[in-house]
Amino acid sequence: MKKEGSNKMKNLLSVLFSIVLAFTIGSPAFAAKESDILEALKMIEKTNSEIDKKIEKAVKKADELQEEYLYEVRKIEEGDTVVKLNKEIGKVQSDLSKAKNDAKKEEKYYEKLLKLQSKLAKEEAKIANKMFEIQQEIDAISGQIMSGEKDSKKLEGKIEKLQEKLDKKEEKYKEKTDKYIKELEKVIDDIYKETFKMSAETIDKAAKKGVIAECSWQLVRFADRWVWIDPVRVVKMG
Repeated sequence: MKKEGSNKMKNLLSVLFSIVLAFTIGSPAFAAKESDILEALKMIEKTNSEIDKKIEKAVKKADELQEEYLYEVRKIEEGDTVVKLNKEIGKVQSDLSKAKNDAKKEEKYYEKLLKLQSKLAKEEAKIANKMFEIQQEIDAISGQIMSGEKDSKKLEGKIEKLQEKLDKKEEKYKEKTDKYIKELEKVIDDIYKETFKMSAETIDKAAKKGVIAECSWQLVRFADRWVWIDPVRVVKMG
């Protein structure tokens, strides 16, 4: 009985020793693996945070380009004076809304607003009248040519000069539009390439630490364009 009890004790000690040995040898390896995974996850989080900041900056730049472009187009369409007056009116309207609890300020801003709106109406009327006169003159000369006016070459020369005035406006539009498109495309191309490279490098580093990740495409608006940009998404760990 003693021998049997002794054997049982040895077997129990052997099992306990094996468990202790497994923990002693196995734990550091497991800890190292867990550490790698945590490091990879932190790296992915850091990359995504940096990508978000770069996207935000690029979106802001794209919006600024669009705002500048629309401002330039309005200047071509309405003239510098009209654009400036509209801008000033906007500011006064904002000041007026903030001065609701101050009767004196409210009255002052309201009077200023009325004066600016009066100036704007006169300026817009001038532009509309000028464009109408040009178009009327073109129509009148065209009518003379169609009716068989003898000096048609002279009349054609006049209509060409008048048409040039209108064409110059179109050329300015095209020039501004081409510039805007070129600059916007550069902003988009730069952020796309930069974020794609950042994602690819992080995915590669994460894989070496036992974390499988991939590009997680998301739509981002840059001014009037929507583009797929690629933060990193975890697929599998270990």
